[in-house]
Order: sequence, then C-alpha cells, then structure tokens
Amino acid sequence: MQLAASHASLWERTSSPGFAPLAGDVDADVVVVGGGILGLTTAALAARDGHDVVVLEGRTVGSGTSGRTTAKASALQGTRYRTITRQHGAGAASRYAAAQLDALSWMEDQAIASGVECAWEHRPSVTYATTEAGGQVVDEEALAAEAAGLAVARNDPGLPFPTTSSVTLTGQVQFDPLPYLVALAEEVDGRTNGTVHEHTRVRAIRGTRSHHVVTDRGTVRARHVVVATLLPIVDRGLFFARAAPKSSYLVALRVAGSLPTGMYLSADEPTRSMRTARHEGDEVLLVGGEGHDTGRGSPTTARYETLVEWASDHFDVTEVIARWSAHDYVPSDHLPWVGSASPLTPRVLIGTGFEKWGMTMGTAAALALGDRISDRADGISRPWAGLFDPARLTPRGAASALRLNATVAARLASDWLQPNDPPAPDGSGRRRRRGLEPVGAATERGTEVSVVCTHFGGVCEWNDAERTWDCPLHGSRFEAEGSVLAGPAVRPLRVRSAPMD
Repeated sequence: MQLAASHASLWERTSSPGFAPLAGDVDADVVVVGGGILGLTTAALAARDGHDVVVLEGRTVGSGTSGRTTAKASALQGTRYRTITRQHGAGAASRYAAAQLDALSWMEDQAIASGVECAWEHRPSVTYATTEAGGQVVDEEALAAEAAGLAVARNDPGLPFPTTSSVTLTGQVQFDPLPYLVALAEEVDGRTNGTVHEHTRVRAIRGTRSHHVVTDRGTVRARHVVVATLLPIVDRGLFFARAAPKSSYLVALRVAGSLPTGMYLSADEPTRSMRTARHEGDEVLLVGGEGHDTGRGSPTTARYETLVEWASDHFDVTEVIARWSAHDYVPSDHLPWVGSASPLTPRVLIGTGFEKWGMTMGTAAALALGDRISDRADGISRPWAGLFDPARLTPRGAASALRLNATVAARLASDWLQPNDPPAPDGSGRRRRRGLEPVGAATERGTEVSVVCTHFGGVCEWNDAERTWDCPLHGSRFEAEGSVLAGPAVRPLRVRSAPMD
C-alpha cells in the first residue's frame, strides 16, 4: 500500500492563527522559550498569577513534539511504574502517579473552561503483551500501578489478535493537541500582561541574576526564564549528557470494519501504540512504534512501511492518510527533570525528559514551575514536585549516564573517521568529505551544508523519511538546508553553496 506523501501530523490541519515575531528589545517578568505544552501551560499559569509574560517560539505554536505526539493523556504509561518502582521505590512511583493525575485534572478543567474543540474523549488506557515474557512484565506493571494508587483492572483488551496479559485504567483521555495548544497561546497573547512571538529563534541565555534572552530579532530581559525546548538549549545542568534522544513513527490509517475503543501500548518489542482519531468526519486508526536512537536509524522510510504492514495484518486497512515522526528524550534514571537548570541560576527553569509522555508530564511540570515562579513551591500543594529535582543523582542514573556518554564518544570518533555515505534509496542525503569537513546535500545536485552539528560537533545522519539532518549525539535536528528544527543546537548548519560533484 502506497504511503501518504505528507509528513505533517494528523493534528497539523489546525494551524496557528499567527503570532507576530519579536520586534526589538523588551522587558518581562517571565520569558518562556518554546511554544509546546510545557511552555504554553507555564506561560498561562504565570500570566494568570499577574506576571508579565513573553513566549518565544522558533517556528509556530505546536510545531515541535507537542504537535507530533500520539496525544494520549494517561496516568497509565506502558510499563513506567514497574521501571520507577525498581529504580526508585514504591514511594516514587506513587508520587509520579499523583503528578499525572493532577495534570489530567488540570487539563480537563482547561479544556472545559476554554471551550476549545479539541476532540476531547475519555477512553481506557491499556498496556498489553502478546508474548509470555511480555505478559510477565505486564503483570508486574499491574501490581506496581495499583501500589502507586491507580485504579487499574485486568480486563480483556478487546484487540483483534491474541494477548497474554493486559492492564487497563479507565477515564483517560485522547485529544487533538493543536487546538488545545492554540487556545493556551491565544489566552496568553490576549492578556494585557502576555505576548506570544512565533518565528523568533533564541540564540543564547545570558546572566545569572537578571537574565537576557538573546534572539535573532531582539533581546528579552526577565527575572525568570523557562526553557521549554524538549531538551534545554542551555548547557547548564548538562542535561544533554544525561538523556538519550529517541525517534518514533506514526501512521494514520483508514480502516474498514470496527476499530479498537481504547488507547493501547504494547509491553513487547517492537513497541506498538494505537488509538483512534477524527479525520474529515471519519474515525481513523493511529499506529505508532519503530522507535530508535535519533540519528542512528537510517533509512527511516522503511519504518513507516513496517507499521502499515503490521496494521494490515490485524485490520482491513484501505488508505494511509498521513505519516509523521515524533522525538523525545529518555532520562538516565527514568524520571523527568523539573526545576532550576543549575544552582548557579535558580531562576532559569527547565522541564525535560518526559520519555514520550509529555501531555501529562509536561502539564505536571508546568504546574510545578508555575508554583516556583509565584513562590508557592513549598512542597505542600504539589508534594510530588521534589521527585523531579534536576540536581538529584542516583547510582543507577550515574552509571547509565556514563554508559550513554561512552557511546556518544565512540560514535563521535567513528563518524568523523568515516563520514562518507551513499545516498538514501531515493537518491537524497549523500554525505562526503570536503577537505576534512563532512558535508552533505538533500539532493544529488543540491546546495551543500556542513553536517557537523553546531552543538557538540557530531556528524549528522540523513533522515530520508523526514528529509532532515539528525545528530546522533544529543538529538539536534536540522532542515535539509541547515536551519534548526530542534535543539540543543541553536545555530544552523554552515551552508556550502557549491553543488555536489
């Protein structure tokens, strides 16, 4: 079956209404870098508390991971509670669950209060397995989730293939994230104490007490800075060295016959995620999976084909409507970081490492950061907030970070020694040396760019499905012609104008 040509997510049919770029230097109480769910929720909370707020988004509202997610808002998240309990104890799992439930409650109130049409639907969330080994993992997850305070059940998941075990949490939510995000942005921008600026790329954050956020269109001076850029674009805290970048893929499919009624995630590998969505008046099936380390999985087009083949084995697929990819970071100790980027800059705040559960965890992070900005971070209103302290250091987390950075160092050395690559199957993305510098072009006769990542010097790999240059070290991503798509890089790839031989 032929793949859809579009790489836009199903949600991106809702576009941003348009917010003017920054025009010169301004002052604010709070500047938020990033127009996704963490940044816009934090901005709305700060503006409601009376702070002067400026939001800076490099592209458009929701154009990053928040607009390319599966948009499941669920406290049951695959096998997270089993993992957290094993690494941090049952108490940590309980606090993590409380954070997700608080976030879900806030999101429900927000969706109702804003009146936004975002296809907000309550659905059961299901973790399932199809193998005996996976079934044992799901059984352990059910026990850990129940111990964490979630009212899980052991029901038949109702899938069109055999399963060995499953665990279900009812009352969770699937929705369309773009209208939800746009409503938050319009609320902030519609206030006298709030503005949202799109197409404004942040280049640097300077200062330790009073902060200067430097962009390509001016500087914002503020007391608080919230860096909400998937992975912080500031190197304070060294989060890039403590988290692994991950890519995954989704396809939206028309299916003849009945569709599953819940939100599903497999415990087995390769991971398979499912949910339904509304598209042009019809209900369609979303299937996700095929995850890998960002910048280390080419060619990538075949991953979409694999998802379609898997879906066709279990459903009567009649059309591939859309395909797109999503990106996130897995922390070394499997808990997010929310709080000050560094003890030296306590008012530069971050939230990162949501491990593909950014709808609820991004909202929870915003609730915690909003409390800090308004001096409510006393541990009483959000007793779970301390769990995500960026300054924490656990033995397992440290060991994992060491292994991660050893892999990064090895990849850096090997790619510089052997940067030459043949083109992708469609003829795009060939890499070669120009002197000592690895360069590449999106097409055989296209403009060359240096494929050396401007963050840490990694040699970027061509992503043939998305037509981007992806860094295998810390997950920075660049458009084919070199502009930044996602950090931690803040500067574009260097352009080499001569066409390839």
